[in-house]
Amino acid sequence: MKMIIVGAGGITRDLLRRLGDRWEVTVVDVDPDRLDLADKVRPIERILGDGSSRVVLDRAGLSEVDAFVAASNDDEVNLEACRLALEAEVYRIAAIAADPERLPDYRALGVAAISPDRLGARRLEINLEDRRVSSAAFADGRAEAAEFRIEADSPLVGRALQDLHLESWLVAVVLRNGELIVPHGGTVLREGDLVTVVGAATDYPEMVATFTGGVARFPLDYGKHVGVAIGSLRDVDVLVSEAAGFVHATAAESVIVLHIGGSGDDRSREIEDRIATLDEQWPGVEIQARPVDRTGLDALVELCRTDSVGTLVVPRVHGRLGAAKVLRMAQETRTPVLFAQGIDRYQGILVPARETDAGRRAGRVGIDIAAHSGLPLIGVGVVPPVFIAGEEAFDDARHAIARLREDAAVHGLSIKRRIRQGNPVQVITELAPGHLVVLGIGPRRPTALAPGITGHVVVRAETSVLAVPVRGSA
Repeated sequence: MKMIIVGAGGITRDLLRRLGDRWEVTVVDVDPDRLDLADKVRPIERILGDGSSRVVLDRAGLSEVDAFVAASNDDEVNLEACRLALEAEVYRIAAIAADPERLPDYRALGVAAISPDRLGARRLEINLEDRRVSSAAFADGRAEAAEFRIEADSPLVGRALQDLHLESWLVAVVLRNGELIVPHGGTVLREGDLVTVVGAATDYPEMVATFTGGVARFPLDYGKHVGVAIGSLRDVDVLVSEAAGFVHATAAESVIVLHIGGSGDDRSREIEDRIATLDEQWPGVEIQARPVDRTGLDALVELCRTDSVGTLVVPRVHGRLGAAKVLRMAQETRTPVLFAQGIDRYQGILVPARETDAGRRAGRVGIDIAAHSGLPLIGVGVVPPVFIAGEEAFDDARHAIARLREDAAVHGLSIKRRIRQGNPVQVITELAPGHLVVLGIGPRRPTALAPGITGHVVVRAETSVLAVPVRGSA
């Protein structure tokens, strides 16, 4: 993620010491000596110039940044810099009020501003880092206590504290679903936990990296195999080939192919011989052929009951009734479904940014796949017509994409941002060709009359669509 800081004074240098490695920081100041001091704290891009100048900020990359901090010792410079950042639609903006009496001027702009005390860097940091909830120094500054939110993609989810080997830190308390837990070595961390960690101030950056990191794990939270049911040799070329490519692009372990036939009969041998040809295309991807007495959705549902299945692959459907039926199956089995078009190598991953449980889940899955595969990631904010949604819809879209970019930055990913006004289904399908579209399935039961945005996209899109149910919803 990218950040611009106007002013290279003491608070900026303190902030640079505390920021996580995912931030690429550009510092703007009129004093080259102060820029030298900031560069010694952490590698930065240096811009010599007036931070209240549009030309200077454009040179610093204002249109591409995720966060902006005005921290010079001149309120007029800071206020003008904040105005320019607001015009550039920067999502996270924070400032230092050089004169505490000017705080109302910042609030009038809608900018989070604080007065320049010794806690300034810490308070700025909390405004800028989503997974870090709070922090405080004690023991004459030699120790630090910080509270972190454990997100779904954290490598700590499902791990016991005794397995983390936290030599110089102590997990003091865990807040889980409103219940305060005094942890022990066997306490297992879960998604959503608020964890208070205490340790030496010198180890603070390492503490932050451990508790705010992310790991690409999809579809392992659902299961380790990709299941597909086929009825013809053509299905091998379309469905099984894409399923193998999907395994290659994710953390899945293998493909299980259900096909009609008995062990050793001519039909089974023909299918298995065709499947074997995929080994050259996808070396290292295990494909298991399994004869069954029936295929279709019923066979896939049964597979979910007997095996650890993380994604089911089905052919494209051509009507809302069929889409609704498959999406209901995904809800009932709690298993993501890939509506395959036979695209074995995607051009990128496209995720609509939505601030709903289903939207956030789809976002995390899209980030996981992009991180694992190295494919480019596009975040799409769709704004309905103003007469339907109101002016605040643009702010909602920017907020959703900013959150998506923050989650992606944990994995070292950048996101191409697209904000479009119009019908969500039309916008997504127009941007999607060649990409894997990742959409969430909400708790409402899809029907032929109301299949939801996901159902409409599945029917209309000329590309593959991965539909992801919210875990625990059925």
